[in-house]
Amino acid sequence: MTLQDTETLAPVELEGLTGLPGREVEADAAHWHRHMAAWQKAHPDATEEARHEEGLRLIALNDVLRRYNTLRYRLVEEQVARKARDEALQLVETLWQRLGDPGATGNWLHTHQAYVRALDDVRITVDMWRERAAASRQVVFITDGTGYRDQAYRQILAAGHPAIEPPTGNPATEAEQLLANHDQAVEHRGRLLAQTLDLVTQAVAR
Repeated sequence: MTLQDTETLAPVELEGLTGLPGREVEADAAHWHRHMAAWQKAHPDATEEARHEEGLRLIALNDVLRRYNTLRYRLVEEQVARKARDEALQLVETLWQRLGDPGATGNWLHTHQAYVRALDDVRITVDMWRERAAASRQVVFITDGTGYRDQAYRQILAAGHPAIEPPTGNPATEAEQLLANHDQAVEHRGRLLAQTLDLVTQAVAR
């Protein structure tokens, strides 16, 4: 999945609602009025309490759709960033192995330059993942098995959409550990490279 996929991810819509901002306030208000007018027409003998309950149901549906659509988009963004992070980490390992392969062909300095740039990419992609992972955990998405919000969530699932929930864990802690392991490996490999380059310098000087 690419970032372009997240940009075209269509929000879930039920009863004409997505919960997301972006439409004109007047259009939203008109939609609510049309919905309530249609409901009252279908329930001509409804009491004021029943009309109030329908209004609460609609408000809850709009609220849960807002949370669901926001979280779904942010989860996809996190997945895209996680994939980029993991690919950057893997590229460092691949290039390091290539630097030490006696049977490898090609320019060693070019491979080393690619390795150095890959090291920078790790920090960039880990930081990007951390930001997007943290954003996905900011959406409060709780259903307690009762009430209109839970009813709205079950309505989303009944329409064929997957169950989602904010991920657990601390992105800052995970990113810090990834970078600590990365830096430790880079430092160790740097010492090995320095030894090799020192031997090359001595050989050339003879």
